[in-house]
Amino acid sequence: MTGKAKLHLILPLALILTAALLSPLTPLLQAQAPDARRTGEEVLYEVLLGARDFLIVVPSNGCTRKESFQVEATRQTNPDGSIHYILSVKRKTPDECKRMPEREIIHFNLEKDLRIKGKFTYSLANRIFPAPAKENSLYTIIEKYFTVEPGSDHISPKPRPESTPSRETAFDLAAAVKDEIEELGLKVRSELKQAMLYALEQEIARYQKRGDQNKVSELKEQLKNFQAMADSDFPLPPEETEPTNQSFLNPDGPIIPPQVREARIKVSGRLKQGAILEVAGMTKSGPFYHLAGSRGDILAALKPGQTYDVYLLLIFKREYFGSIPNYYVYLAGRKEK
Repeated sequence: MTGKAKLHLILPLALILTAALLSPLTPLLQAQAPDARRTGEEVLYEVLLGARDFLIVVPSNGCTRKESFQVEATRQTNPDGSIHYILSVKRKTPDECKRMPEREIIHFNLEKDLRIKGKFTYSLANRIFPAPAKENSLYTIIEKYFTVEPGSDHISPKPRPESTPSRETAFDLAAAVKDEIEELGLKVRSELKQAMLYALEQEIARYQKRGDQNKVSELKEQLKNFQAMADSDFPLPPEETEPTNQSFLNPDGPIIPPQVREARIKVSGRLKQGAILEVAGMTKSGPFYHLAGSRGDILAALKPGQTYDVYLLLIFKREYFGSIPNYYVYLAGRKEK
């Protein structure tokens, strides 16, 4: 056999042996990697622990929200009498949505979410998967404001622009993280935009049945404008908005920016897009709130037979006789008690 022929035999054999050696490891590696469809203890991409809050970075297929998780806190009393908590984040709802996999930042407050306060120490038991950091990850936020010197344990703040007023502290990490987390508002903006498109499509169909072509043309033009709008450009409610009930002052059509309303709703059956919400005080004269969209998977958390205090965002006022309020709304979340 020639040397060339031997080489042709050796190369395929090497590939077969390599595949055989790696194949038992593949399920193990998959089991270690973060998976939004797997319940139980969550494998995290990143974590940032603070004095009062902590952030985790988790996988998402489009439907992962804070409500998808529960945090178990195991309290320990040390010999010196001090208190320590070991936290474990567990996914209770698998994410079966079909979007491209992405990473989601989830925020927890120790006192508000876990009822942990006073003097204590805490740690997180979850495993961290050492995947490369992506743009807008927690680590890249740190890199934006700090110089991480290779091969050294020294980390120093980057100089701030001269035009930026100096502060007593060299660097305000909380403010920097807050700025980055605000970028997650893009998801809410996207959901609001989809709710607006749904409202316009429903109204177009309504006026087509009436045969009102002028109104159909007007609504189609509005639909075209919102379809062309980037998700990031869809406005959120003003930060200083105070919930009010003066809804009859709104003109018919899209409400930009959306307006906040507090409401108490009763869930009689499974809520879905298009349903009319049963709100406290509702009569034959309204108010009528047509559900056009909702925040994440909040609808799955609302149980039939229960009553909830919620925040609604008015996004479109329907033309209706008299001054009866009739709106398409976005269900933004539950009101904290």
